[in-house]
Amino acid sequence: MIRRHGGIRVTFLKRIDSIIGFFDDDPFTEKFSRERIRSVRQTIFVYYLAILLPFAAVAVNFPSELPTRIVGTVLLLAVVLRFKHWALPPPPEKREDVSPAAARLTAMMVLILSLAQAYFYLALSLSVVTYDPDGFGWSQIFGLGLLSGLIQGAALTGVLFASQVIFFCFLFPLVTAALFLFPAGNLFMPLSLAGIVAIGFYLAVLSHKAQLNLFRAQFDADAALERTEKANGELIEARRSAQYRSEFDALTGVRNRYAFMRDIEAQLDRGSSGVLVVIDLDRFKPINDHYGHYAGDIVLRFVARRLQRALPKNAIVGRLGGDEFAVFVAGKPQTSDTCELVARCDRALAQLRRPMRLSNAYVTIGGSAGGRIVEAGQTTVAQALQDADSALYVAKREGLETLKLFDDHIRDEAMRLAAIETEMSKRDALDHFSLAYQPIVNLRTGEISSFEALARWHHPLLGEIQPSQFIAIAERNGLIREITIALLCKALNFAKDWEPPCRLSFNLSAAHICGDNAASEIIALVEASGIQPNRLQFEITETAMLINFDVARRNIEILREAGCRIALDDFGAGFASLVYLREIKFDKVKIDGSLIRGARDTAGRDMLNGVIKMLSAMKLESVAEYIATEADHETALLLGAEFGQGYFLGKPMRDTQVSTLLEETRQRALEATERRSGRDRRILPVAPYDNANRASAARFAG
Repeated sequence: MIRRHGGIRVTFLKRIDSIIGFFDDDPFTEKFSRERIRSVRQTIFVYYLAILLPFAAVAVNFPSELPTRIVGTVLLLAVVLRFKHWALPPPPEKREDVSPAAARLTAMMVLILSLAQAYFYLALSLSVVTYDPDGFGWSQIFGLGLLSGLIQGAALTGVLFASQVIFFCFLFPLVTAALFLFPAGNLFMPLSLAGIVAIGFYLAVLSHKAQLNLFRAQFDADAALERTEKANGELIEARRSAQYRSEFDALTGVRNRYAFMRDIEAQLDRGSSGVLVVIDLDRFKPINDHYGHYAGDIVLRFVARRLQRALPKNAIVGRLGGDEFAVFVAGKPQTSDTCELVARCDRALAQLRRPMRLSNAYVTIGGSAGGRIVEAGQTTVAQALQDADSALYVAKREGLETLKLFDDHIRDEAMRLAAIETEMSKRDALDHFSLAYQPIVNLRTGEISSFEALARWHHPLLGEIQPSQFIAIAERNGLIREITIALLCKALNFAKDWEPPCRLSFNLSAAHICGDNAASEIIALVEASGIQPNRLQFEITETAMLINFDVARRNIEILREAGCRIALDDFGAGFASLVYLREIKFDKVKIDGSLIRGARDTAGRDMLNGVIKMLSAMKLESVAEYIATEADHETALLLGAEFGQGYFLGKPMRDTQVSTLLEETRQRALEATERRSGRDRRILPVAPYDNANRASAARFAG
């Protein structure tokens, strides 16, 4: 019940507010009404003068009359309230144009004052008529009242409700009474009074409409001006945003590639010189894959911020794209200054290797950097970037953690790589590719367990091209699949004639194994060759997992389901191999040669021992790569490695040499069997890889 009465009260108050113009469904009308209520404050004193002066003129002649006393008291209270309002203005939130309660109070005062005046003038006029029925003394009181009402209506014409109250509650009762007070034969006088009042009311309404139209025009103009200013502001902001986006990287806030190059050109035009450095982040992709792209974005912001803090204020820091940044540090090209510039860049690289805190983990990255000394007038910025990128390639290949400066040797290498890239794109490039085979030996028995097929490219003009050079170029140019398929076909056709259990071990490039249809294409080649899948072993480096882990894992699973064996190559050369050993099922792990070479001292020996024991615990076969000396061989055997590979055990050899070696090995195994038992003449397919076999392999490979 209380809630119902509360709702009725709210509805009633809204209705009152709507009548007095404080509230309206139309926002424009409501704003206009509030504006007019605000403007009436400037003419309210005229309204009160129009009330008090005529009242005083009449009240002097009728001081003891009851209407004079009653209305006088009402006017006195109204004046006191208004004077208080003038002397002590209310706070802005309680003014009539803002507070609905104040607006209602003001409307109520106008209504009370209008009714009080109507009562005052009617009562005194009727009193005069009673004393002098035939006289016209009452008409003076009426005339003064009508004049006062018209002035009051004009003073409050800005608020239509107030004017309507004055006309209907004050003037209309006076005109109605005049119709009865004037003699019956003199109706023209009261009718003319009624006409004057009607004209006044019409003028008040007309004035209100005119003010409404003017306000609407002003409102529309203000709105149009506001829209124009807003559009101009948005245009200015859009221009600023476009200018910012055209010059700054949206993610990191450093200069983008275009602006970075333009800033360096401006520096060179002013005669400056310095070092231009290209930085490529190491171990960034695993962070992106494991923690998500949002974490990767945070790391990139960290990198940009650390570069800006570690380098001088006048250094230019830019992001070339992806996880590649570039910096330009101004300085003189003399030797001492160059050393200082390089030292500054090295310190910046060291800052990048500090751990970075994500929301739920600490991560660590590194950076490889290639640089180029740039002097005004000697080279273009584009060429300097290309030279710095060539130096970066060398730095990544050599595993440097410091800046590698571009020099004549790198220039020659870059020119050679460019020539290799050109020759590789020619139609007959595959005709010059071949395979060499290096034996993988069982260290315990000395048997040859398999041969690893190694890609070779002997160019008629460029000579022998290293796999580390042409494989990277083939991957970059999208030619690695074509080369891999061609070489795999050669290897399968050659290895199918080997007697079991000798296996073929073949390297799959990271870019190839990450192709969507790589596994199915390889299986089709294997089936077409007729070789048993279990005699094939595919070697994959952890780089494949860095490129696209999900696709690489899916292709590996397809190859294993077909019966092929999978080996993880270069274990220990990266940083995330343990993760891949847990996530992907491998059959064999090839231990990187850096661990084998490191085992020549005590600390490295302990590390290699731990790796071999870990692989044994995981039921994975281990292959010790790059066994170059007898000491390496003994160390690997003593620490428990099952297989070995390296120049000490056998150098890469041509296919004819492999066939001859396998035949000699088979004959020696046959002779050894015949000597052991004249009755048992079983032919062993592969004989122990003893010193005689090693000598044969060395002779063929030599």
